[in-house]
Amino acid sequence: MARKLWSWRACAWYVGVLSVVLALLPFAIPLSILAYAVVWVYTWTHDPRARKNFVKVLPIDPRRVFRCGQALWAGMLDGLGGPTAALVWAFVAAKLSRSTRAQDTAVRDIQYGPLATHRLDLFVPLSTATGAVIVIFPGYRWSRTKRARMYRPMAQTLCGDGLFVVLPRVGSQGSPGDALEDFNVAVQWVVANAANFGADAGRVHVMGCGAGAHLCAMYSLAAPLRTWYAQADRMARGAQLLASADADAALRRAVRRIHRPPRVAGLVLVSGVYDIVAQRRYEADRCIENLTAAARAFAKGEEEAWSPALAVRALRRRSAVLPPELFPRSVLLIHGRLDSTFELAQSQRMFRELCAVGVPDVQMKIYANLRRVDPAIALLAPRSALAQSLLEDIRASVKNQDTQPSPNQDA
Repeated sequence: MARKLWSWRACAWYVGVLSVVLALLPFAIPLSILAYAVVWVYTWTHDPRARKNFVKVLPIDPRRVFRCGQALWAGMLDGLGGPTAALVWAFVAAKLSRSTRAQDTAVRDIQYGPLATHRLDLFVPLSTATGAVIVIFPGYRWSRTKRARMYRPMAQTLCGDGLFVVLPRVGSQGSPGDALEDFNVAVQWVVANAANFGADAGRVHVMGCGAGAHLCAMYSLAAPLRTWYAQADRMARGAQLLASADADAALRRAVRRIHRPPRVAGLVLVSGVYDIVAQRRYEADRCIENLTAAARAFAKGEEEAWSPALAVRALRRRSAVLPPELFPRSVLLIHGRLDSTFELAQSQRMFRELCAVGVPDVQMKIYANLRRVDPAIALLAPRSALAQSLLEDIRASVKNQDTQPSPNQDA
């Protein structure tokens, strides 16, 4: 038995493993130090608890540091997903070339609401206008739109395709509820003034990416949610739509802030998240539950209130009759199959819920070989294959599908 254990093959295997470990040891130590440094710096800059006690929130467990570092690396790849470098280079080359530079057709800093921060940019097509309007929810964050300028090349590209594009600045107070309230004021302005700039008030679509897609979905549910609560309160005061009382109260407060929301013709939702409860569990599994934007945007216990997929499911289950006129006529969901920030399952679930609730036209486009699909990056180079594919999808989604009068026009 001893001879089998210490045979020459076993000895050779152990010697080989030890040699590999010793060879990698000089690299393992600096890589471990680098991993801890990256995770600790990111925790210091992104964990709200670090302001009170920085040392206490630092991860020490190597397994947690590894999973957190892995998630941060995947998030960086998501940000660079797709042919980002080639698209940015093509955009810079087009900017430097006078012959291919797109004409700027934007009317900037139009005031759409009572606050000084209520400003928007209106991009007007010079020719072949279709009459359709796309209001873009600039959503790299849930709170406010400091990076709205990053969407201007995308807006100009969509405008060159014959669409009126509106790029508002929202979230003046810095919370998701404030962003939705400001966005509602912007959409109301677009509907009220569409005829003045040559657009069709009955063909107003909203579009968002990431957090913007989530808030667009929440905004589109304002009308059916307000209708359900109003009807339910007539039958039983304090009727509850969601399972959690705290979440239901939070949803009531959010919906109450959106006064008289116009019905939008369609949604274009790109790389969005629609179940915050599942997203928070996913982030906890990756050990980044305190480092993400969702952790700062949504209070604990209110995640269900900010989950449009769960809200649609609750409306479907608790409503005997749910008029389809309360929902958008068309919805386009776009997602990258390899996205690790917001998984593909998020869009797939929203797609199933919208189909089940009876939205007339629900389409989903999955890019199999891409990570995060970001139209603000993809449309930097309008002639690229990715940009042409996105433009074709968006063009098909916003085309005139319904000839009956819009409620916005009747109002």
